[in-house]
Amino acid sequence: MKELFKKNYKILVAFILGLAISGIGAYAVSIASSSVTYDNTTSGATATDVKGAIDELYNLAKNPRCPSGYTKSGNNTKYSCLKDNISIPVSFADDSWDTIIANVQTGNTALYTVGSTKTVDLGTLGTHILRVANNSTPAECATEGFSQTACGFVLEFADIITTHQMNPYANSGNSNGDGNRGGWEFSEMRAYLNSGKYLEGETGEIDYSTTGIYSSLPENLRNAIIGTTVVSGHGSKDTTNFTTIDKLYLLSTHEVWEDVDENTSGGIDYFDTAYNNTRQLDYYKLQNITTSNYSGANKKYGNDFVHCWLRSSKLNEFGSFCFVGGSMGYWSITSSYEELGVSPAFRIG
Repeated sequence: MKELFKKNYKILVAFILGLAISGIGAYAVSIASSSVTYDNTTSGATATDVKGAIDELYNLAKNPRCPSGYTKSGNNTKYSCLKDNISIPVSFADDSWDTIIANVQTGNTALYTVGSTKTVDLGTLGTHILRVANNSTPAECATEGFSQTACGFVLEFADIITTHQMNPYANSGNSNGDGNRGGWEFSEMRAYLNSGKYLEGETGEIDYSTTGIYSSLPENLRNAIIGTTVVSGHGSKDTTNFTTIDKLYLLSTHEVWEDVDENTSGGIDYFDTAYNNTRQLDYYKLQNITTSNYSGANKKYGNDFVHCWLRSSKLNEFGSFCFVGGSMGYWSITSSYEELGVSPAFRIG
């Protein structure tokens, strides 16, 4: 009898424990999440219960928002947050200069694609076309001694503004007859682009009180142009490359063409001593412009293709600079006193 009681007692205890465990389990899954409190002190959420917090997180993932004082630009998959006083970009062609400048300064340039164009009024020099020539900053741009002329957000004129000498034979910093002595740094073209003339002496200092290309740009655009580190190759009367800080500058050979002739004793990678101090602009890279495929490098002056100056001196010449050749877009050289096309570039930031 005692054994039977013990057996039944064990069964009864097991049954009661089973009910208790089952009851606890059922109770645990049946508690409403809205009844469980949630501490939102550190998360910044507004919900004070678990259900509200989960719903809030779900809605945020489904429809992300920007912090206070910012406006979302783009869709829920790919978007950016812009300060409320900056207009959301539409396109390089349609946006005002103020909108373009503000978005470039905040790094929001995804809609300003390479190759996009926009007209700009240069007053007495007429209306011309600006093109997004570069929108990337690869690691090589951080290399010591590297020109910043093809790094970051670069605009270049897609057409030719006017014609001008690169350098007359008699000029500050140059001996008579040595037209590329002092290179880009002491060229009359550099002063003309940056709306000035050289001060007396051979310091390369520019007086910006006179007029030129820079002063013809719209004021808001002009004020946003940043000084750019420009590295330029030298000719036979100089021994080192030239480094200047310019608002406006001409392109160099490598910024237009990639040299593919595999011959380092000739071609632009030889004659331009600063070839390896810069890179090809994104625009020309996308067009696959090389020293053997160059038609896309040409530019028009009005209705006609004309030769267009580059800032690169030719290594073994004392009076020549390189240029983009007419309707074909090849590279060549000529004497600095020639009047060729002027088509500068610049960066805003």
